[in-house]
Amino acid sequence: MNAPVPTPAVNGPPDAIAERLQAVFDAHGGTVRWQAVERIEARLSSGGLAFISKFQASALKGLRATVWPHEPRVELGGFGQPGGRGLWTPDEVQLVDAAGTVVARRSQPRAALFTWPKRLGWDRLDILYFAGYALWNYLSFPLLLALPGVRVTGVEPGRPEGVQMLRAAFGPQVPTHSAQQTFHVDAAGLLLRHDYTADVIGGWATAANRCLASAVVDGLRFYTRRLVTPRFGDHLVLPGPTLVWIELDDIRVHGRGGAQA
Repeated sequence: MNAPVPTPAVNGPPDAIAERLQAVFDAHGGTVRWQAVERIEARLSSGGLAFISKFQASALKGLRATVWPHEPRVELGGFGQPGGRGLWTPDEVQLVDAAGTVVARRSQPRAALFTWPKRLGWDRLDILYFAGYALWNYLSFPLLLALPGVRVTGVEPGRPEGVQMLRAAFGPQVPTHSAQQTFHVDAAGLLLRHDYTADVIGGWATAANRCLASAVVDGLRFYTRRLVTPRFGDHLVLPGPTLVWIELDDIRVHGRGGAQA
């Protein structure tokens, strides 16, 4: 039996929100299972117009991603150069070569993305920051919704019938796409779509991140195929262009203390 969901900060009818959050956690393996996780590994490939426009079309293809959902921390194996690694935390990103030497680093990487040169193009440290926080958000769902600094603000009917929109507000201490986000979940608690504005790309970058496929690994559910396209409001989602596509394969879950989660 699953333990109750950690109590998030809420605005709105607390019973309705708690009921919906419990259904979401149950659909993804339950709180007890998530609390036992130390890290998640997956083979990652990602691309799309958003990366092409920043001159980083191939930066996220053929990598091995490791995500620590409780820290937060992400490592991208094979990033930047053969045998290299990219290391992400909210306050610093690093490029490490095959010998283990740090060859580049940037403190406060999010702030750097709001300078005018970054509107024209990104370097490897920029896309490392973007990929790091995005993967941490995606592979930590639904634990993400119960973390400090996240406030669930309401549950509203969505489309089609039976879908509910779970509204959430993220404090500035949470590395994520934008302060206001919406998670579209079905009657069983599965994530269908994740709406946000990719602030680090631009205030115009309103997106719908659609979950096309999922897999259950060691009792936990992960979304293995995602497609991001432009969005206008809650209900108008364009079929293209493809801003970002994401493929995750060979997912492995490692428990705390070296045990299987």
